[in-house]
Amino acid sequence: QGSGIRIVTPSSRLAMPEISIGLYPDVGASWFLSRMPGKLGLFLGLTGAHMNGRDALDLNLADRFLLDEQQEALIEGLLQLNWQEQTPRQLNSLLKALQQEASAQLPEAQWLPRRQQIDAWLDVSDVACAWRAISQLQNHSDALYSRAAKTLVEGCPLTAHLVWEQIHRARYLSLAEVFQMEYTLSLNCCRHPEFAEGVRARLIDKDHQPHWHWSDINSVPEAVVQAHFHKAWEGRHPLADLTDY
Repeated sequence: QGSGIRIVTPSSRLAMPEISIGLYPDVGASWFLSRMPGKLGLFLGLTGAHMNGRDALDLNLADRFLLDEQQEALIEGLLQLNWQEQTPRQLNSLLKALQQEASAQLPEAQWLPRRQQIDAWLDVSDVACAWRAISQLQNHSDALYSRAAKTLVEGCPLTAHLVWEQIHRARYLSLAEVFQMEYTLSLNCCRHPEFAEGVRARLIDKDHQPHWHWSDINSVPEAVVQAHFHKAWEGRHPLADLTDY
């Protein structure tokens, strides 16, 4: 997301799956999830659902769609550009031409067509209600909803609380403020047991059976959630200089 030109292909898969490891959608996800249409960012953050290349374009997470096999043509085109004169125009023409060749293989949109339904389900007052609304979709006839619901139910309740809070807070923050907030969140996640347990279960032992300290969405203390957003150091924020730009 920090790239000047973000390119996806038919094989692209994008997701923020931290619900499964007890962390939170990091690396600036607070910024882009909170700015997606309607409740889509909240839904994707809570469920770790995958997006394809078309979804990335629809949700402003990508700028261009090319084919995997066009990489060589792209590199060759870049080498032939005159980088000393009218570079933006040349680069745009190159990417536009390649994208036109690739457009026939653009995958079908998954999430934007489902926005209205997701907005209705997540038109709730708190994260516990959101958890219940999504969890009821485990046996839904739509496989995308069913898979998303199962991921949430097996995921970390504390993470769900953090997702709800971070998206709420980030909506009106600058990008610098988002990174400052996420730095604080990251340090505090390392101080609590859920992240270590999620990494153990998913990435180390791979038994995929995390034993969450707070196993129920209603059992997570509000004080614990709020503590994740409070600094864990003395003095200035380590990223304080970001706001000077």
